[in-house]
Amino acid sequence: MNRLSKLSIIVFSGTEDKLIPLGVVSQGAAALGYEVRVFVTGWAMLRFLRKPAQPTWPKEFEAMVPQLAKGMQMNNVPSWLDMLKEAKNLGAKIYACSMMAQVMGLKKEDFDPSLIDDVVGVATFLQEAEGGQVIFI
Repeated sequence: MNRLSKLSIIVFSGTEDKLIPLGVVSQGAAALGYEVRVFVTGWAMLRFLRKPAQPTWPKEFEAMVPQLAKGMQMNNVPSWLDMLKEAKNLGAKIYACSMMAQVMGLKKEDFDPSLIDDVVGVATFLQEAEGGQVIFI
């Protein structure tokens, strides 16, 4: 497999400014035929639950949120969630970190099954990522 045909993304932050690029990059890579794997850990896991945490933005971006929302709506840009679901439709796999889930008291059944394919350890994720490019969002 060509090194650039495999993309693995680690996402830690659950703020919208990180999740929007996650949606864009994962959907774009999947549409180009990349093998896409996403490893959700840290605070990002709270946005992948059956009852997800409310959207949040870093304080420095809050004043720009209305303009961004208006621009996305005017340009028919889908939400990060819809982009991520499309990536999954194109074959992307999304995993929650088992260690962080345990630390946070979360079980596999707490995660939205339309988003999370499995709860795995970092070793499993790294084995799947082997030979490809890994980015951290």
